[in-house]
Amino acid sequence: MVLLRHLGGTPKPRKTMLKHTAHGFVWLNLLVAFATVIGSGLLFSGVQNLPPLDYNRLSTQLGIACVLFGIGASLFHMAHTQGWRATLWLLGLCTVLAGGAELIGTLTGFPFGPYEYTDRLGPKFLGHVPYVIPPSWFMMLYPALHLSYMLGVPRWAIPITASALLTWWDVAMDAAVSTSRVNPGAAAFIYWFWDVDGAFYGMPLQNWLGWFATGLLLGWVYLKIVPEWRPSRSLTPLYIWLIQGGVMAGLAFWIQRPIATFLWLSGAVVVSVLAYRVTQREHLAPTADTH
Repeated sequence: MVLLRHLGGTPKPRKTMLKHTAHGFVWLNLLVAFATVIGSGLLFSGVQNLPPLDYNRLSTQLGIACVLFGIGASLFHMAHTQGWRATLWLLGLCTVLAGGAELIGTLTGFPFGPYEYTDRLGPKFLGHVPYVIPPSWFMMLYPALHLSYMLGVPRWAIPITASALLTWWDVAMDAAVSTSRVNPGAAAFIYWFWDVDGAFYGMPLQNWLGWFATGLLLGWVYLKIVPEWRPSRSLTPLYIWLIQGGVMAGLAFWIQRPIATFLWLSGAVVVSVLAYRVTQREHLAPTADTH
């Protein structure tokens, strides 16, 4: 019980350290995102006299770094706002449930559709799911939950809204880093292949249903186990959500998949405006964190 109380509540100096650590990961994530988008733009635009680098290997390293820095940002910021107990519960659930869904998906095609990961995201669990994938669900589900509460969504609808925000990330991501084996198209740096020629740049629309259902399950189970959510008006989770989605939208644009870029940007503008308006309201709860 003493350990659980310690994990649930964090002394103020330690909370400050967690906040600064989270911000450090956000800046690193932003730096990697800029390098990825600008570098890809130069490469795919046919710019001459680029440095003689192994761009295939570099893209792999940047992709893994982007995910790891994003995980770090969400991990330390959720610990700052919600405490370590809540953070470890969400991370654990995402690792087990989302990891299980991914493993089932790669083996059977359910619930996302038939797909297979390449080696670009590093070693794989049982040879099928890269180890960085399950915690990447945590990386984006925390910002989605935070934004849902911040925007005043009714409690019963929090898992629904969070799942929708989580799935919106994939609107850009799948177009940017996946393609169909049947009709590869313009894709360059592939993280996974679809074994069908789906309607959205090779991706089957079933994938978004799978994302939404998995996110809904994760959000619902988490809030059953940890029902308390501490109020916070911090925009840091929004920045994490925007950076991860923005880098994918940029990549999708450079490989000539502009519909994905436009769709993601449209949703990002709406969410950003709504979140910014919340922070500008005059009567905020006195306990609400704004960092």
